[in-house]
Amino acid sequence: MYPFSVSLRSGSSGNSTFIRTESAGIAIDCGLNGRQFALALQSIGQSPRAVDALLLTHEHTDHCSGLGVVMRRHHIPLYLTEKTYQAVKDDLGKVKESLIHLIEPGRAFMIRDVRVLPFSTPHDAVDSVGFRLETADGDIGVATDLGHFSETVRQGLAGCKIVHLESNYEPDMLETGPYPAFLKRRIAGSRGHLSNQEAGLAASWLIRHGTRLVVLSHLSEENNHPRRALEVVRSYLPEAGAGTGVDFQIHVSPRHVCSGLFSCKDHLVGQIAPNGTNLPGDQLSWLEPDQDEDRRETV
Repeated sequence: MYPFSVSLRSGSSGNSTFIRTESAGIAIDCGLNGRQFALALQSIGQSPRAVDALLLTHEHTDHCSGLGVVMRRHHIPLYLTEKTYQAVKDDLGKVKESLIHLIEPGRAFMIRDVRVLPFSTPHDAVDSVGFRLETADGDIGVATDLGHFSETVRQGLAGCKIVHLESNYEPDMLETGPYPAFLKRRIAGSRGHLSNQEAGLAASWLIRHGTRLVVLSHLSEENNHPRRALEVVRSYLPEAGAGTGVDFQIHVSPRHVCSGLFSCKDHLVGQIAPNGTNLPGDQLSWLEPDQDEDRRETV
C-alpha cells in the first residue's frame, strides 16, 4: 500500500503529518509529546524506529513542541531552515549537532528514495516552509499554515496527487468569536491562516492541476467545524470545473487522533485502512467529530 500519508494530529493543539514510502518514513512537524508521537505511529502499524527524518515547517509551538524529546529518544535527524533553527534552538534542548540538517527553500534534498522540495509559505514565522515529497507513485504536498495561496505555494504543490491543505477558520465564526481584535486580524491577515473560502479556491485550483485528494487541515477548534469546512470547500469545486466521481476526494483531518491513511497508488487513491483496503464513503467525505473521539490510539 506504500506510499501513503496520514495526519497524526491537526490543529492548534498540535500538528504532525507522517509519510511512508517503500524505503523511507518521514514526519513533518512534531507538535505532540514523545509518548503521543509513538502511540500515534503504533496505531497505524508504524514505529518511531522507522522514522528516517523529521521535517519542520516553522517554529510555532503547535508544530515543534515535541521535537527535542523525539530526537533524543529515537535519534532522528531534523531538517529545517537556518532561520527556523535559530528560532527553535533553545527549545530543542541538548541534541547532537549531527542530527541537525539545514535546508533552503527552493533547494531539493534526498531522504532515501524521496526527493523533498521545501518551498516558502506566507505565514507569520521567521522562515515558514511547506514540503513536496516526490515518490514513484505520485507526489504528496503539505502546506498547513498559509496566510494566502501564493504563487510560490502553487508552484510547490502543482501536480501533487495528495495535498494536506489548511482550512483554518470560518470568517463569521472568527468575527463573532471570543478572540481579541488583534488576534482576529492576525489570523485573517495575509500571513495568518486560510479561511474555508480561501481553501475552497485553493482546492479547486489544485484539482484542476492534477491533485486527486485534498486533506483539509489545521482547522480551528473555536472558529471552524469539520462539516462546515467541508461544505464550504465543496461549494467552490463545481464552479471551478472540478471533476466528479473518482476524479477527486476531499477529507478533513481530525484534531486529536490519527486520520485514515491516504494512499498515492492509482488503484487505492483515497483514504484506506491500515490493512490496505479502501475505506467506505463517497468522494467527498470526512470523519465525524464523534467518530474522531472513538478512534483512540492503544498499545
